[in-house]
Amino acid sequence: MADAPEALELHQAVRDRPGAMGTTVQRDEDPSVLAGAATYIGDIRRHGMLDAAFLRSPVAHGTIREIETTTAATMPGVAGVYTAADLADVGTFPDYIVINKPVDQRPLRDDTVRYVGAPVAVVVADNRYQAEDAMEAMAAALVIEELPPVVGIEQALADDAALLYPDWGDNKVVDLPGERPAVREALESAPHRFSETYIVQRQAPLPMETRGVVAEYDAGRLTVWVSHQSPHIARSTYAMLLGIREADIQVICPRVGGGFGGKTHVYAEEVVVARLAMKLGRPVRWIEDRAEHLVASVHARDQHHVVDVGYDDEGHIHAMRCHVICDVGSGEVFMPGTCPALVTGGVMTGAYDFPHLEISTTCVVTNKTPAGAYRGFGAPEGVFVMERVIERVARLVGKDPNEVRAPMILQEDQMPYTMPGGGRIDSGSHQHAFERIVALGTEARDAAEARYSEDPDTRVGVGYTNYVEPCVPTYFATTGHWAGYDAATIRIEPDGTATVSVGVTELGQGMTVTTKMLAADALGMDPSNVFVVMGDTDRAPYGLGSWGSRGAVVMAGSVVKAAEVVLDKARAIAAHKLEAAEDDVVIEEGAFLVRGAPGGPTTTWAEVATAGVIRTIELPEGMDGGLEAVATYEPYGLEHFPDESGRIHAATTWPNIAQAAVVAVHVPTGHVSIEDYFVVHDCGTVIHPDVVDGQIRGGVAQGVAGAMYEDLPYDPDTGQPRFASFMEYLVPTATEVPSVHIEHFSTPAPEMPLGIKGVGEAGTIGPPAAIANAVCQALAEFDLDLTATPVTPMVIRQAVREGGDA
Repeated sequence: MADAPEALELHQAVRDRPGAMGTTVQRDEDPSVLAGAATYIGDIRRHGMLDAAFLRSPVAHGTIREIETTTAATMPGVAGVYTAADLADVGTFPDYIVINKPVDQRPLRDDTVRYVGAPVAVVVADNRYQAEDAMEAMAAALVIEELPPVVGIEQALADDAALLYPDWGDNKVVDLPGERPAVREALESAPHRFSETYIVQRQAPLPMETRGVVAEYDAGRLTVWVSHQSPHIARSTYAMLLGIREADIQVICPRVGGGFGGKTHVYAEEVVVARLAMKLGRPVRWIEDRAEHLVASVHARDQHHVVDVGYDDEGHIHAMRCHVICDVGSGEVFMPGTCPALVTGGVMTGAYDFPHLEISTTCVVTNKTPAGAYRGFGAPEGVFVMERVIERVARLVGKDPNEVRAPMILQEDQMPYTMPGGGRIDSGSHQHAFERIVALGTEARDAAEARYSEDPDTRVGVGYTNYVEPCVPTYFATTGHWAGYDAATIRIEPDGTATVSVGVTELGQGMTVTTKMLAADALGMDPSNVFVVMGDTDRAPYGLGSWGSRGAVVMAGSVVKAAEVVLDKARAIAAHKLEAAEDDVVIEEGAFLVRGAPGGPTTTWAEVATAGVIRTIELPEGMDGGLEAVATYEPYGLEHFPDESGRIHAATTWPNIAQAAVVAVHVPTGHVSIEDYFVVHDCGTVIHPDVVDGQIRGGVAQGVAGAMYEDLPYDPDTGQPRFASFMEYLVPTATEVPSVHIEHFSTPAPEMPLGIKGVGEAGTIGPPAAIANAVCQALAEFDLDLTATPVTPMVIRQAVREGGDA
């Protein structure tokens, strides 16, 4: 059961206690990374370890006719060659989500291949060089009979489209119509209407560290080292597919070199490597190279949004219908990549009071790499659509876009506010953030115009966006299996230090130091006496990992509950030692003392722990030994199923964000320079200011990448990817990413632990909208109206030549 608001009295007590929260405690997890001494998957070495290489489909769609393995099997150093037939004892990935049509994904393709990069066989050898040589020999003899490819949304929905899964009868893996009569009535009565299609391109999460896995089977126990965001979910999935007891599997996530959503999925390669370690009795390793990563790890975004908008002469938007259509690639990934499209509709209206929205959602399969999770998870797409609609309406009625925005901004007296999709915004500083971002953006635009006043070829503009970030969501819509629960264990060691084990994971986002700080405050300890364990299924309690900007909230919820149990027992032991009433004992600066007795006797955590764990003869009569507690946390109010109208409160808290981009556009070349970038952010209670700002800056960098650079195009005739390296897939460098100026408001979430909201994806969501708006304002004389990302120089030049539409 979710924690009731009454339980938050406990969290208020922690907030009121002087401690580390809100300060910049040193991140103990960073020095090893900065010194190059951290252990990643590629650093794992096991005695007798073999290396694996996967043979992948070179065609987008086809039927496997022959995989010749004899030559490869006899090559130097090769320990084994395996096809799907050799791994028949490995299960099929489950299809849990009831609204999705089943794909029946096998770890290796045994019949049909549906994208370039699909794994069809694997070679295991003494080293990667030998494995690659044998794999190339197999590739030369691989026979696949090509089938007509389906490349993109239009081809997938065509009447004569080839079918990826003939049993379905079409290429729609999800198809959810939206039927809201009130919206349609408002559209019909609106004085003016327009229709448009807004497009957000395909991207890749692209962590610095690619995927990798090492598996070892010894004495009936499987140990898997994997670069993953959710080790317990990975363990559960391995157990299902391998048919072994979950307790006989240990999953360890060493340092993870970035996840960004792409490492929430459980991939076929992980399961195959684990089974090979069991078959061969030797450790097996597979490290994905970058070329593999671009075609074999999940992609994301790739949405079309067909809108019908009604408005009046004053710029008031009466209603909007939006059909969200998402290209999820072949669909062959666990968990499926359909949920981001649902999030797009759920967050579209964001920080605006906009009740008349109808959303329908279709996800289609195509012969592209499977799509899945990426930072933002559908929210950047929805915000882009909403903001571009506002800008279009403003242009049509001859108003400043902020005059259209201002009447729609949510006000404090509207909280809690329920969005059209059912999400309930419990608090926020939407109006203050909007006013502040406009002030910052206006001043910076004026300064930029002065800098370029002597340049006749350059135009300056500022663009704004206001939105909310869905934090601490249900995982049921994404997985059809897991929900929202997480857990923590706190154990006080005999020396008085605390070991805190949590179900969330460290991905470089500062979860270790954040956990240390909150546990220290909850226990009344110095953070230096708290030691954090995560990312190891043998040492941490079952949890769902880090994703969805959930980590701080669920960690805090479980840690504070466990700490209270431990602290109550410790207080009772201290009272016994101090010969005082338990209610009179308080903890200050790591010591227990009697309230109102300055200079009186005290006892330390070490003394209390020694009594509780070793010298149990010193415990109060009837008290059991030990000083340890396990606590679980289920986010309050979280819904896992939509109501009869399709609405669902699928995320428990919603920080509000406003962003402004100031750009200079060189008209002859179309080059865009981001002159200034501003973020006004409200994530409630800030735990570690540097961690929060770091998350925002990193998020903005990825948002800029999506707004202006990254794209994964495919040949429309063959389904071949038109990208193979960073020569084709453009990633912004430090010279393209702007300095980000950040200001904070703090409106604590009334129903969340310690008032925390979340921050992990906030920065990523806004840049596509803000930058597109800024470019259009800069080029207003050309009547520019951007309807797609990325905003590239070529797009701008073409739009200027052709009269504005792009």
